[in-house]
Amino acid sequence: MDRNLLLACSLSFLVLVFWWRFVTPPQPAVPQPAASPTAGEPRGQAAAAEQQRPSVPAAPATVAPETSALPSGPERTWQVETPLYRTSISNRGAALVGWELRQFHEGSRRNFAPVRLLMAGEEQPARVRTPLRELRVGDLGDAVFEVEQAGPLEFSFSLSHAGLVVRKRYEFAEDDYRFQLWLEIENRTSSQLEPAFGVEWEVGQQSGPDFTELGLAALHQDGLTQHLLGSLGVAGFFSAAQPEVALSGGIDWAGQQTPYFLGAFAPDHAGRATALFRALEPGERAAVSVGFEPVALPPGARVAQEFRGYFGPKEEERLLAAGSELSRSIDLGWRWVEPLTHFFGWLLSALYALVPNYGVAIILVTVLVRVATLPLTNRQMRSMERMRALAPKQKELQEKFANDRQKQSEAMMELYRREKVNPIGGCLPMLLQLPVFVGLYYALRGSIHLRQAPFVGWIDDLSIPEQLFVLPGLDLPVRVLPLLMGASMVVQQKLTPMGSMDPAQARMMLILMPVMMTFMFYQFPSGLVLYWMVSNVLAIAHQRWIGSRLK
Repeated sequence: MDRNLLLACSLSFLVLVFWWRFVTPPQPAVPQPAASPTAGEPRGQAAAAEQQRPSVPAAPATVAPETSALPSGPERTWQVETPLYRTSISNRGAALVGWELRQFHEGSRRNFAPVRLLMAGEEQPARVRTPLRELRVGDLGDAVFEVEQAGPLEFSFSLSHAGLVVRKRYEFAEDDYRFQLWLEIENRTSSQLEPAFGVEWEVGQQSGPDFTELGLAALHQDGLTQHLLGSLGVAGFFSAAQPEVALSGGIDWAGQQTPYFLGAFAPDHAGRATALFRALEPGERAAVSVGFEPVALPPGARVAQEFRGYFGPKEEERLLAAGSELSRSIDLGWRWVEPLTHFFGWLLSALYALVPNYGVAIILVTVLVRVATLPLTNRQMRSMERMRALAPKQKELQEKFANDRQKQSEAMMELYRREKVNPIGGCLPMLLQLPVFVGLYYALRGSIHLRQAPFVGWIDDLSIPEQLFVLPGLDLPVRVLPLLMGASMVVQQKLTPMGSMDPAQARMMLILMPVMMTFMFYQFPSGLVLYWMVSNVLAIAHQRWIGSRLK
């Protein structure tokens, strides 16, 4: 294979695979801390009470046997409504039921429908339950709790059954998407218990562009573990079905996510926390649970755990304020490119403040990137133009030494030395620009501000692929930006010197690269396609200007 063709294919491969993640090495588990204080109990009193509790015996623990039926009765619900979200609290299981975002909507602006994060399916709200099945008294997620306090932003419940007292308390923030859940268990039996304090809920597939990448995620031992809902429990081409994923130790948070929204619980002691992703209907429904490794609870003792919940948009300021490294859920790319991603995100916001249109802001960012990298691109394009001028001499040498590849290579190197041309001089600047492209890619891909941001005409959402119309009978969307981007690549390829490449190979590259990139970008968000197309147009204009100057 011609080395120029090999080099072009290698560079194309780099562009195609730059978004793959590197898995960060796991960190040692955090030592297990003592049990947290009871909800509402001062930490000093909790520590004193802990010292008075019986010591945990070394013998194998025993658990309470299953007893009578759990308390039942009519279900009652209370609405929690703030300017940001709407949810419900039920006395059945003292469960959180559904979660709607009031300032974010699905569909067109004329057909308003709030984004619903807690859903067990298309129409069924999910319930955040605490089954506590390890207590061997049944599923406490279905038991009817007594109401101690109801609203408007604080709710308390209790349940006494078979020698156990379970208390749950919620506290919601009015001006944020955060809330807190305290869960306490008091052991009034004669047996030692080992509660795990598990909180679980279902995640189901939903329609709409916001949920095409709905997945389950956890920050586990300083590394982000992610599984798309559509692939959990489904066999892949190279892998067997994985019906469940169990994680233990070092769980900062776990839950569900899309590119723009996050629903997660953060346990108060990450070092001994656990998480479980379990497929209920492979590819359609799954259960997420966050809890702890079983803790010994002797007779007469009580212990409590705290969870911090967040169900809202991936706005970096809010996630940083929520703590527990929830901001790691935002896709910023590899660690080494995160500073560039932050910079381009800031630059987009600054330009939007001047020109309130994110499409125009993307164009301005593209122009600024071209200006900033002008010295590199000048060197690259001058080298390419010199190589174009040497093409006739290269062809003569190829014909002269057609039967001796070694002499042909030596003659080529002598030609490059004599003409003071570096054959790879146009490639190094291109490689140096790759981190800039990667950083801008992630800034555009991960910015929630681009969600439903209009540009012009039919392009009313820069976060999804644009669509002018659908071909009848074929169900094929016609997208203008990817087609224009492909056409610009054809022009750019014609202006790119092929050097000593075989004419057949040159024709193949002229067709192959634009078709491959158009196919890949056809499903990309329109904001990214707009950036690439404008960058191509600027590169074409720059190349023609350099060519005219050299002539």
